[in-house]
Amino acid sequence: MDAMTIAALSMQDDMQRLNTISQNLANVATSGYKRQFVQSQDFASLLGSTQLSGHSRLASQIDPNSLARSSVPAALDMRAGNLRASANVLDVVVEGEGFFEVSTAQGPAFMRQASLRADPGGRLLTQQGHAIAGLRADVRPGAGDISFSPQGEVRQGERSIGQIRLLRFNQANLLQSLGHGLFAQGGASIADGHPGNLRSGFQEASNVNSAQEMVQLTETVRHFESMQKAMQGYGEVYAQTLRKLGEF
Repeated sequence: MDAMTIAALSMQDDMQRLNTISQNLANVATSGYKRQFVQSQDFASLLGSTQLSGHSRLASQIDPNSLARSSVPAALDMRAGNLRASANVLDVVVEGEGFFEVSTAQGPAFMRQASLRADPGGRLLTQQGHAIAGLRADVRPGAGDISFSPQGEVRQGERSIGQIRLLRFNQANLLQSLGHGLFAQGGASIADGHPGNLRSGFQEASNVNSAQEMVQLTETVRHFESMQKAMQGYGEVYAQTLRKLGEF
């Protein structure tokens, strides 16, 4: 692999990293947002996958129209964000590593926190309209305030209206983000053990550290610029070489 290929691949990773950092910074105040980051491929693997019989395959490996895209997907940082109190008893969050299940048009999905509401049919829904999986009874207007136990039982007044299933995952970083705090199971598997407690009247803050993201943004921009200058330098060397060869 020649130096031009290395620089181009490095710039491609930098573009993906810049996109990810920008998304993180845009969601620093979004409740329940999980920071994303790029897992760069190690150099030995990259070299082995792009070298063929000692010759560069720059034209076939690099798409000049897609430097903003990367074959390396962004990974999720699933560390819990700080809990902050709210004035709404229908704000629920799982304290610990757990999730609860909701029903979507695409199938089951999982959330760590949500602001719930009751629809005219008596169902508890998230703000995006996804029903809490496992609840069968209806919410009845005027039948008492809704409350939640740490184990996920939902009560209205003295009446139990259902149980929110709490669960946790092995390798939760393999969950797939669907936006709005929703996650598909992806490559994660359901794990045994205590998933944590459900807390009412709280929201989970984003786990993005804005200062850390700004430092990474500066480092990535500088690295991209250095690779750009390196490519320009190698281009000038190649041009001079071709001119010299043309004189013979």
